[in-house]
Amino acid sequence: MTLLSPSILVTSESLQSDDSYALVESNIDSVNELIGRLLEYEEISPEALKSYYVDYYLAQVKNGGFAQFIYNIGCDGEIIEFVQQGLADMRAERHAALLDRSLASIEDMSEEALDRFLDSEFFGDNAERDLLNAHSSDFYALDEEESLVEANSRWLRQHPQLQVVDEEDLEDVLDGIADKIPDIEAREQAARENEPRYVKVIAALCEATGQELERITAGDPAHNYQGQSVLAWHFLTDQGHFYMIDLGDRAIMFAGDSENQVTEVDVSHLPPDEDDDE
Repeated sequence: MTLLSPSILVTSESLQSDDSYALVESNIDSVNELIGRLLEYEEISPEALKSYYVDYYLAQVKNGGFAQFIYNIGCDGEIIEFVQQGLADMRAERHAALLDRSLASIEDMSEEALDRFLDSEFFGDNAERDLLNAHSSDFYALDEEESLVEANSRWLRQHPQLQVVDEEDLEDVLDGIADKIPDIEAREQAARENEPRYVKVIAALCEATGQELERITAGDPAHNYQGQSVLAWHFLTDQGHFYMIDLGDRAIMFAGDSENQVTEVDVSHLPPDEDDDE
């Protein structure tokens, strides 16, 4: 597959920022925009994906431990390899060693135990989750001493494939990359057919509130709603950060900062994902 986006795309504003995470986030935004324009991962710079997945790894472990990272990626070996390569390239040796120790926990599990974990509800009594989280407390302490955000930002800043673009020009650059997709019509049709329920729910919430969806950022399986752990999907619109929970017949949208309810819509007409029926 042809590499359509060989550079690490960031904005000049993020490069000039005093906030180290601004540069990391700019790369994440560019990768998400390219994925949103239906590029395949194989068509995106592997260097950009290393930074992207190292930050994803960081966010997941900080939120729910190493077990949550493995759970949410479905123990995808390719993603794990991107994180391993990223940590090595960023010279985050202690983080790399800790990841290897955590991965050894997976090797100690039987295939049946791993499958049981990936198919589990994650919360409640879960021996496999607890096993995978054996080193998570070490991770939290290590990141205080060896910040992955700092390592990631420092690596990006000096990377030879870094392409710096003014924020006002970034959309045109991204559109130009997407114009190179050879089978865009087929991809658009497949995307419509395979769109998961949570995307449709978020679209319904945005329509109900007159907002324009910019991107869906992350799913949080540990969100507390009325004393229960539920899956919350976070997303950005032209009016800011929000999240939603899908209760089956209805979905509720909350403001990301205040957690105040924004709206509630009937989503009983939206079919569940096929996996939910199994």
